[in-house]
Amino acid sequence: MMQDPDSASDLNDGKVVDIHSVTELETKLNAASEASCLAILYFTATWCGPCRYISPFYTNLPRKYPKVAFLKADVDEARDAASRWNVSSVPSFFFIKNGKEIDKVVSTDKNSLEKKIAQYAG
Repeated sequence: MMQDPDSASDLNDGKVVDIHSVTELETKLNAASEASCLAILYFTATWCGPCRYISPFYTNLPRKYPKVAFLKADVDEARDAASRWNVSSVPSFFFIKNGKEIDKVVSTDKNSLEKKIAQYAG
């Protein structure tokens, strides 16, 4: 069965999409915008303890919210993307709809993160 090429499921395919550059990020955000779906951009770092705590939770979210594009970028690897989004601390979660930031969570509070996902995904 063919999937609609514009569907958000192509963006995440049940997985978190790793972002390595600002160009790659713009491509994914444009695709999410064209599909009119929510994108969540998670900035992390390998040296960040709280990021290691929240990452397994974030990794499981795409299966729960198939209409949301889940993106993840390491601030040290994708420095250009981190500076474009003015990331000052990790973990940071940006909620993006139609190419614009609509909300942000800088925390490892799983409940507040998931509440916002449910709020904007619907």
